[in-house]
Amino acid sequence: MKKHLDVALQAARRAGSYILSAERSGAISVRLKDANDYVTNVDSQVEQLIKDTIRLHFPHEAIYGEESGHSGNQRSGRWVIDPIDGTTNFFRGMPNYTISIAWEEEPFTPLVGVIFNPRQNELYWGSKGNGSFLNDQKIHVSAIQNLSEAIIVAVPPHRRRDLLDSYFETMKRISRSTSDIRSLGSCALELAYIASGRVDGYYERALGYYDLAAGMIILQEAGGAITPAFEGLPFSDEYCDLLASNGHLHQQLGRIIA
Repeated sequence: MKKHLDVALQAARRAGSYILSAERSGAISVRLKDANDYVTNVDSQVEQLIKDTIRLHFPHEAIYGEESGHSGNQRSGRWVIDPIDGTTNFFRGMPNYTISIAWEEEPFTPLVGVIFNPRQNELYWGSKGNGSFLNDQKIHVSAIQNLSEAIIVAVPPHRRRDLLDSYFETMKRISRSTSDIRSLGSCALELAYIASGRVDGYYERALGYYDLAAGMIILQEAGGAITPAFEGLPFSDEYCDLLASNGHLHQQLGRIIA
């Protein structure tokens, strides 16, 4: 597991340097791949860079990337990659985007996670049984237990407008029960912020597993909780409804969204 973590860190740092260079050069092209879902040339280039780094050390392991899909031997461990989580932030010049890399032996049970925000030089990482860190400083979730004091991430499903009405009803209930609401535009970053105690909970629908895989293990190792938002609807590669928290607030948030 240590070697997998080391390779994930190496790949994230290389990817971060590449992205910052692309930003400085202005060599970014954007296209719409689905409703309200954008991709840039840099997303694809960074995903390939990460895959090449992994293949140097683990040539036969499976890789699931947002842009390139599935490849490799699923029986020997799997890497889950989101090359730029927060693509719209990236090409609009906002700093809240991340590189997200996870590794797992069993589906939806990551053992290693790395999230890198290159614009702010914040590198989050965690591995099973070894805790979670931000730039080599150990991190932990907040101690907030009263929902009325909590800051919650709530992100309307902009790619699934058919879910908006029900989502906004739930969002109103969350807003009435909590201190404030945030939305940063990167699932991985939002999970990292819960892990480091900056926010306290998170509810979003219609994510891909690549959005949350690295953040899952980082949050769990920091003392938090992350589950499917609705009983009977487990995570899949293509679709995830997410509830995450510092652990203390998980049942309270679960009751609100239920």
